[in-house]
Amino acid sequence: MGTVNSKYLWMLIFILLLTNFLTGAYAFMGELPKVDSPKIVQDSIGGPLEEVVAKVGDEEITRADVYQVMKKDHERETIDRLIAEAVEKQSKNGSKPTVERFD
Repeated sequence: MGTVNSKYLWMLIFILLLTNFLTGAYAFMGELPKVDSPKIVQDSIGGPLEEVVAKVGDEEITRADVYQVMKKDHERETIDRLIAEAVEKQSKNGSKPTVERFD
């Protein structure tokens, strides 16, 4: 194998450092999206969790705030409804499925 000219190596190192610096500066300025969950999850809930959905005076209400309250207040009812729907669907053939809860 041949040798590589040190000038080209230094040029490559400089380009990599410059790219790293610019990416960091771009992220620091808030231009890169803040991702707290995978894209598929964000799509299923309507957007990123840190998205502001309402503002009352100087207080912002984020999508995460909404989901925390919904989870706390309606989680059991929602699980019960989903179980009932699944039991009804699976009971159409005459057999009753077993139900296990993990909450």
